[in-house]
Amino acid sequence: MTTSREAATYPFPARCPFQPHEEFAWRRANAPVAPVTLARGGEGWLVTRFADVRTVLADERFSRRPVRDAAVGRQRGPAPAFDFGASIAEPEQHARWRRLTAQVFNVRQAEAMRPRVAAIVDDLLDDLAAADHPDLMDALAFPLPLRVLLALFDVPDDLRGGFLEWATALRASGASMTAFAEAMNALHASVRELVARGRGIVGDLLAAKHDDGEPCSPELAVSTMMLMTVAGYETVATQLGNGFLALFQHPGQWDRLRAGEVGVEPAVEEILRYAQAGTGFAGLTYPTSDVTIGDTTIPAGDAVFISIDSAGRDADQVSDPDRFDLARGAARHHLSFGFGAHFCMGAPLARVELQEALGRTVRRFPGLRPAFAVDAPEMTANRFTRYPRTLPVGW
Repeated sequence: MTTSREAATYPFPARCPFQPHEEFAWRRANAPVAPVTLARGGEGWLVTRFADVRTVLADERFSRRPVRDAAVGRQRGPAPAFDFGASIAEPEQHARWRRLTAQVFNVRQAEAMRPRVAAIVDDLLDDLAAADHPDLMDALAFPLPLRVLLALFDVPDDLRGGFLEWATALRASGASMTAFAEAMNALHASVRELVARGRGIVGDLLAAKHDDGEPCSPELAVSTMMLMTVAGYETVATQLGNGFLALFQHPGQWDRLRAGEVGVEPAVEEILRYAQAGTGFAGLTYPTSDVTIGDTTIPAGDAVFISIDSAGRDADQVSDPDRFDLARGAARHHLSFGFGAHFCMGAPLARVELQEALGRTVRRFPGLRPAFAVDAPEMTANRFTRYPRTLPVGW
């Protein structure tokens, strides 16, 4: 597709967290699959419409193997400790792995965790209430997913230190992929030992069998637990922080939730659609052959960026998409957990955590208010998402 507009440098400059750059809207209307020049050098393609982003997510001709291989290469030491899922990145191996892990990580298992998640949230809210300077990021957003993972994996006391050190290192790594790789390398020993002991859900995973009867190998179990750990920690923490920030910026929506006019389930789905603040790199993938989307052909091997943020603001998918309205929240309005074969394995548990955290917070602190300027929050970022550095609150 050709356009009258010169290819813009990507990622586009960050705006107020949930106000996407106007370039996204222009591209959805005029050049939904079109080239971009990368700020770090090189070129690629950017996909911005909901339907096209969903197509890329579901099309097995797109592979993240080069991304995972690059992450392996950033690890220091004589040999990489963790392959970042490279061994299961190709469609056939990935499908086989997902069929295996679905026996253990699924909606039923996530709902079984709900009472435990609720108890963890209540404990954290007790600490928040007692804090001299209450901050939702430090008191709830980051501790919650880590404590849920420790409970889910039944991590014994002598291995918890490794997970805690990893979480601290990961949060400090910011947008550095090298620091991220080093943090994951440091976690590897604790996860290997956890798998060796085979407790709880780890034992269930080791007992699961592939379609051909072959059992899950310890090596595959380690990779699975590593992937679940990083996805289950950062995704929930950053989304929870962004969700509260969006609510603080729209106090009328908080009032509707507090009054019971809106249920917590649709509220979470609208937060997942609206409260995205991506860095632009979360959806990097590469076609293994020439792929045509609409009337645009992307050559094999080119870098392709999909924008989940832009997809969530597509007027063809949801009316008045720049309006934050908890009541209209629905899973069909966003692609925050992916789509198709690569739909996030931890999505059911993430939803449970977000629902329990939001619902219990609004009930415990109906008068919760921000203790900062909501129109100019201090933001930070990891590799894929921008989120509030702090969320000081009062009531």
